[in-house]
Amino acid sequence: MNMKNSEKTIKIICLFIICALLISFISACSSKPAEETGGNNDNNSENQTQNPDGNVSAPEETPTEAEVKILPDLPEKDFGGYEFKVITSDYLGDSNMVQEIGSEEENGDPINDAIYARNKKIEEQYNVTVKEILYDRDTLNTPVKKAVMANDGAYDLICGNLRELGILSQGGHLLDLTKVNYLDLEKPWYDQKAAADLSVGHKLFFAVGELQISDNNGTWAILFNKKLLQELVLEDPYKLVLDGKWTMDKFFEMATAACKDLNGDGKMDEEDQWGTLGEGFNIYALMNGSGTRFIQKDENDLPYYAGYTSRDIDIFEKGAEYLGDKNRSMLAENFSSKYSNVWYDLVNPIFATDRILFFFTSLSRVTWHRSSETDFGILPTPKYEEQQENYLNTVSVWMASGMGIPATFNGDDLDRTAIITEALSAESMYTLTPAYYDIQLKTKLTRDDESAEMLDMIFANRTYSLAHLYDWGGMISTIQTMLTQNNRNFVSSMDKIANRITKDIDKTIAAYEGSE
Repeated sequence: MNMKNSEKTIKIICLFIICALLISFISACSSKPAEETGGNNDNNSENQTQNPDGNVSAPEETPTEAEVKILPDLPEKDFGGYEFKVITSDYLGDSNMVQEIGSEEENGDPINDAIYARNKKIEEQYNVTVKEILYDRDTLNTPVKKAVMANDGAYDLICGNLRELGILSQGGHLLDLTKVNYLDLEKPWYDQKAAADLSVGHKLFFAVGELQISDNNGTWAILFNKKLLQELVLEDPYKLVLDGKWTMDKFFEMATAACKDLNGDGKMDEEDQWGTLGEGFNIYALMNGSGTRFIQKDENDLPYYAGYTSRDIDIFEKGAEYLGDKNRSMLAENFSSKYSNVWYDLVNPIFATDRILFFFTSLSRVTWHRSSETDFGILPTPKYEEQQENYLNTVSVWMASGMGIPATFNGDDLDRTAIITEALSAESMYTLTPAYYDIQLKTKLTRDDESAEMLDMIFANRTYSLAHLYDWGGMISTIQTMLTQNNRNFVSSMDKIANRITKDIDKTIAAYEGSE
């Protein structure tokens, strides 16, 4: 083949390829969406990604809602106007928290209206009414126990804080959700991390998910005062976080620089400027955020006491040295005797005075300060050292809620409870979660784009703790007491309760094994 013929051949091949591409492009543009042509959309889930907070992100092509929305695998049912009774925590007296189950009418609040829309949709779909029964959040286990013992069907679903659900699960008052038909605990509207952390022997008597938002509000983080940070000419904490340099050392260094005796009386009190504000629980939140794991699980998903390491000792000593210093850290416990309610009278409002640099607390305080003029940002719990892979953020079992089903339900009654619960949970992922996370928390309550980015990081790396949930042997309360009572004998204190920890764990395992 001569050179002229070779060039001619190459041109013909290129022309053929271009034509083929044009035909393919025209064909693709003229195709109708699957929902218009009756095509099967079952494979759409392959293109979906699940965010750390449980939301489902659309693919980059931004398909329609019908293509990305995951639906629960539930039968069509008409429950004849059944009243679905949910006992839940009463937060009406706590402005930090919000109701999660009931809403009587729309009022313009994104959370309330999302709950209302969710409930109405499921009520119409299954011909039921959702009734919210409010009870004190810290003693909710009492009426549930009575109802289970009486087998009176007083409650179809229990939505209480994790501590109360833990008490009920050990007493055999809740069903193992892994064995309940129509509950698909692997769906994205359930928190997979919570299920892995809180199961015992592969049994799960309560679940955390999109049905409620208090698990988000109960996540520990750090609020920082931007005005004070600028006045002190301190480093940008957002950059420290993104560079992996937001550590306990840096946290305490910056906090110490903020401490100042403003009224000159020679002591630190409510009129002065503080580096940190918080409570005794923060020592455990720091240790947990640094990777300390007193309780671990074996190959059978059974918990055991793993003891402590030299690293754990170092973390406690470093944390206690700062948090236990009454001249640098304002702890609620150190001021509680002066106030009828130290949280409402001191802890919550003082952050708005621009005299607190860091507020180590739950994200519920973001809601409390929604009307405050204080310009603040949000940070994750600091790492112990830069080498630590992730910023780990503790979920409080006292503030976060989950859901469980009374042990008395079975047969058709149990199927009804499971179907309605699954439907409400799935719908929450598309109504309640966006209203809370995208509209309220990231848009209405945060003050900058960086905080929204920090929130993504915080929710992506949350940890739930069996040690905190059951406080076996008093291990967590012991650590908190050591801090507030200026006791730094970590090793002797933990060794003293080691046998009790193991015995308590064995009791819990026995209780779980005896429950069905």
